[in-house]
Amino acid sequence: MNNFRTIQTKLEQFIARYYINELLKGMILFFAIGLLYLIMTLFIEYVLWLGPKARMILFWLFILVELGLFIRFIIWPLSKLFKLQKGIDYEKASKIIGSHFPEVKDKLLNVLQLHKSTEQSELLLASIEQKSMDLRPVPFKLAVDFRKNSSYLKYAAFPLIILLLTFLTGHINWFSDSYERVVNYNVAYEPPAPFQFYVVNDRLQGIENKNFKLIVKTAGSVIPDNAQIHYDGETYFLRQIQPGTFEYTFPKLQSAMTFTLSANQIKSQTYLIDLLKVPTMVSFEMILDYPAYTKIPGEVLKSTGNATIPEGTKITWKIKASETDRVMMYSQDSIQFDKIEKGNFQLSKSIFNKLEYNISTSNNNLNDYERLAYNIQVIKDAYPELQLKMERDSIDNQSLYFFGQATDD
Repeated sequence: MNNFRTIQTKLEQFIARYYINELLKGMILFFAIGLLYLIMTLFIEYVLWLGPKARMILFWLFILVELGLFIRFIIWPLSKLFKLQKGIDYEKASKIIGSHFPEVKDKLLNVLQLHKSTEQSELLLASIEQKSMDLRPVPFKLAVDFRKNSSYLKYAAFPLIILLLTFLTGHINWFSDSYERVVNYNVAYEPPAPFQFYVVNDRLQGIENKNFKLIVKTAGSVIPDNAQIHYDGETYFLRQIQPGTFEYTFPKLQSAMTFTLSANQIKSQTYLIDLLKVPTMVSFEMILDYPAYTKIPGEVLKSTGNATIPEGTKITWKIKASETDRVMMYSQDSIQFDKIEKGNFQLSKSIFNKLEYNISTSNNNLNDYERLAYNIQVIKDAYPELQLKMERDSIDNQSLYFFGQATDD
């Protein structure tokens, strides 16, 4: 009966291979069906925005379905592989093998039936041994082809393609947000607004004492007809430029401010407008130091940069400014004022020719913000003049008379 025992061993190997194959197929189907059901669950929540009770039902239904799939496709073949429950018997296995190998057909089944016969004669045992010897070369385990499981991979590819497409299109948050809401089913979530506000301005930075124009757009499935802005405890309507685009002008900003937007009971986040302080001249004076030859005492001109001066006059400009880091004089050359102390600037220059110049103030945020134009007229130092006139004496022709006039500017 050695040949029959060999047949039994090969049948056991076939049955083990059969359930390993079932386990592989089950793993693929568990992954494919489970992932597809997860996507369907998250899609339902994404579309419907269910309440806490409905999300609780969705969550536990998902757990039950996944548990059922795990038992059916993983636990079931494992329990039969390790003989924790009854699997296919030898006769069922022989039918599968017989259908795969034409040369076997019903021979293996007949051997098993003869072995189960109650009348065990020597002739019968010899027949069983002979038939077993004929079947011994047949590789029973090849009746199970692992490669056929590759046909099930297409079912796993379908949900993976869905996830890949959502990732490539930048909408993977559809599933991640829905997953968070389903898992945290006790938390109340508000559905997203049908539109959102977007501030178009590159920077929310206003200039002190200047108007600031705010441009706002809305994007979404709904386009509001009007929008409001709220700041300093007041509410104002924005002006609609075109559908979904609005503007509002803040008059002469004096300080930084926060504001919010609203439309159709939808509110925006809080926005902040930073204020850029402007470099401003507070006081301006010119100290005129006239040349010694004029014998004119020096004087001070305030709040003006225009003057008419003698040639060679030394002018000292003194400027007091706020929010200012530097002061520049622009003429034929650019000259920077000396910073005496914070907010105080000074420049000295002797003037010999007509001077047209600009003075500008700057800080780290605003360059040449305040630029004022002035001119200096110069009176040239002329040479002394002498005018002479000669007359002859009408009586004494030998006498000559000279009359002269000397002048100097």
